[in-house]
Amino acid sequence: MLPEPIALLESWLPAHYSFTAIPPSVAVLRSYTNDVYVVTDGPTRYALKVYAPGWRNDSEVLYEIDLLRHLARKGIRVAEPVIAANGSFMTHIELAGHRRQVVLFEFAPGEKPNPPFTLDMYDREGRAAAALHAAADDFITPHQRRPFDTHRLITETRERIASVEAPTPAKRSLDHFGEQLGNAIDALAREGLDWGPCHGDLTFDNFHLTPDDQTVWYDFDSGGPGWRAIDMQGWVATDPTMQARQDAFIAGYRTVRSIGERDIAASPYLWAAQEYWGIQIDLTYRVEVDDIKAVRAYIEEAVAKLDPWRRALGFNPTEE
Repeated sequence: MLPEPIALLESWLPAHYSFTAIPPSVAVLRSYTNDVYVVTDGPTRYALKVYAPGWRNDSEVLYEIDLLRHLARKGIRVAEPVIAANGSFMTHIELAGHRRQVVLFEFAPGEKPNPPFTLDMYDREGRAAAALHAAADDFITPHQRRPFDTHRLITETRERIASVEAPTPAKRSLDHFGEQLGNAIDALAREGLDWGPCHGDLTFDNFHLTPDDQTVWYDFDSGGPGWRAIDMQGWVATDPTMQARQDAFIAGYRTVRSIGERDIAASPYLWAAQEYWGIQIDLTYRVEVDDIKAVRAYIEEAVAKLDPWRRALGFNPTEE
């Protein structure tokens, strides 16, 4: 990250938020799809998210804000948005010729869970996830966020892969994987899966534990309406030695909220769909698509990355 955005934000922030320190201190926390900064105002820290150009429209960002505020009202601890001088929780900034959405969040108290990641920790995460889902069951907002369905996760990713120049065998392999994955998820969905607002990236990287063991959720950037099984730790499918962790998570979840066996069965397919969707995001925001060599290397790497999922889900490696 170049220093110019930091200097710009330090001068821009006091005009849009109330700070005691002028200017507040700004430092890069993470720059991946979106740019996230730590803003320090005296003893108080915030997380400033500057959304990537085209990543979300305004309604989608407002959906995220409304969901967080709803969860907070229902007693779920989250990093809440901070109101700006314009009276909204969202504002905009011009950076490098792009008008980008900006939201300032409270900095989640506590710390990320630290290894070793015990079964008790997964049990507690399951309880917290169930409470989050239960609190979101009656969430209503006038704003729209695109759902986590197979069109978004699978179909659009297949189209994006087809649009780039890369070795045909690798592209065909990825397309075939996507076709099998989409068909499997659609079949499970037809049988009935729990649907509603979900976190979408429910890992130990996206919540803090306070000294009194309370869970504080943050980073709902991938959140939205979808099949709740996407939050059910389906990643364990590629490593059977980790199955006890999902079992502990589900056991904890079920002490708070019911979840069906079909949802648990769907969890690895939906986690794999997130991995597959990541190819679309990478090709759109992270890979220089004008660099044919880089694109070809990325596509080949994507095939290798998905091979464990292909084996875990029992998919055919090639079209029949």
